[in-house]
Amino acid sequence: MIDEIYSHCIQNDRYGFTIPYLYKIEKDNNREKSIEEILEYLSKSEAFYIISKCNDLDEYIIGLHKKEYAPISYYAHFNNLLYDQEVLGFFESFQELSSFLTKEYQKYIDKGQYSKNIETLNWE
Repeated sequence: MIDEIYSHCIQNDRYGFTIPYLYKIEKDNNREKSIEEILEYLSKSEAFYIISKCNDLDEYIIGLHKKEYAPISYYAHFNNLLYDQEVLGFFESFQELSSFLTKEYQKYIDKGQYSKNIETLNWE
């Protein structure tokens, strides 16, 4: 997952992946993780990851923090997992953030829908 995020965000100059898509990356590589495990894994990584909102998809995405973003100190965080509290709200604990994102995205994972079509805005 780390390599895929790096390639997507840095080499391809993109912003990130939806959480169901990150789940699919792990599943396809025989490293299946729950949403909470994905978030925990990223929070303990050496790089800084950021949860932000993709306005084109109207979904939360996770990508690498980039130089053009606000300074790391601007964001709320749990270890190296950053988030913009103006977009997501404030979470008292990592568990609260994890529960929020699981509630948002587990239903798509359960249906085998890992990607949102940018043209139709439907999960596929």
